[in-house]
Amino acid sequence: MDIYGALYTTRAMRRVKTDPIPEDVVKRLLDAAIRAPSGGNQQKWRFLLLADPAKKARLQTLYREGLTELNATQYKSVMDLIRNGDPHDPAVIQAKKTNASAEWLADNLARVPLIVFAWGKPNGESSIYPALWSLQLAATAEGVGSALTTLLFKKHTQQVLDILGAPEPTEWVPMAMVTLGYPTGRWAVAQRQPAHEVTFQDSWGVPVSWRVEEPLWQ
Repeated sequence: MDIYGALYTTRAMRRVKTDPIPEDVVKRLLDAAIRAPSGGNQQKWRFLLLADPAKKARLQTLYREGLTELNATQYKSVMDLIRNGDPHDPAVIQAKKTNASAEWLADNLARVPLIVFAWGKPNGESSIYPALWSLQLAATAEGVGSALTTLLFKKHTQQVLDILGAPEPTEWVPMAMVTLGYPTGRWAVAQRQPAHEVTFQDSWGVPVSWRVEEPLWQ
């Protein structure tokens, strides 16, 4: 797979099979992750790989609670759109697909074969996200679906740390987790708002002179 193939098709693939990911593949994913750009080359990241069924089941309970609360608050407008919108409206159709995927993960987190938890330093460690993105791109190249989320760390941080046997968030702060598994769906170019609609030129609000009507990679 070329780099553009990975860039255009890597999206949140939450529905995955229970098949374990071979150790050789896992090693390649983490080895790719640590090659990511790092501020000052300090490499202030730590990773924890979770495959233990009992621990995943306990985390699933917390994740389910978190998504239910999120749907009632931050995502309430989306849920209202799904319930009350025109079922033929493309926006409603897409919202339903995204929500169904999110709901599947909340109800099946324990079935995901591998979860990668990532830590950075206090005061924010932005280098962790390039590392996780490199991991996700490498996963795509290996045929492994991935999804990055911070949901468990919104209100359940201490409970998650207790389950993982991780230290208090003083020296190391939990940043995110990535689920990994062989997808049940198919790879495809991610549908997004066109680049020219979200990009300005030289000053805020000044549109660029170009347009991208269709994906430039197929």
